[in-house]
Amino acid sequence: METSLVLVESFGACKAEGEEKEKAIESAQETLAFLEKEVEGKEVFGGERIGYLDLATGWILLWLNAMEEVGETKLLEAEKFPFLYLYKWSQNFMDDPLIREAIPPQESVVEYFKFIFGYLRSLDLNQQEMKNMGLFWQ
Repeated sequence: METSLVLVESFGACKAEGEEKEKAIESAQETLAFLEKEVEGKEVFGGERIGYLDLATGWILLWLNAMEEVGETKLLEAEKFPFLYLYKWSQNFMDDPLIREAIPPQESVVEYFKFIFGYLRSLDLNQQEMKNMGLFWQ
């Protein structure tokens, strides 16, 4: 499974509203469960030292925290992920001084997703209004 699928599913779940949200959350949690299984029992994906896979996936949880906040969604619930391997991995990853120095402040990421979600939701609303008026076809 590609790490980009984890982000796409998580983004969709946090952006979704209404009836779509529960289905999207379940789908996102399935992709997160894949990552959870991969890091089980390890400090980082490589075992003891941060490696390529950690660098390739590390930013996902930074974004995920912001998306959860903005989308008022909780994807990494203790009920679904009782051993918290993914959470522990993210803490180990973020505790590295070089990583900490390189990541943007969480507030900046939250503001970014507020803008993105607001914009995309307005597009969805406009598209629905156009359909209702008979001005939109697929």
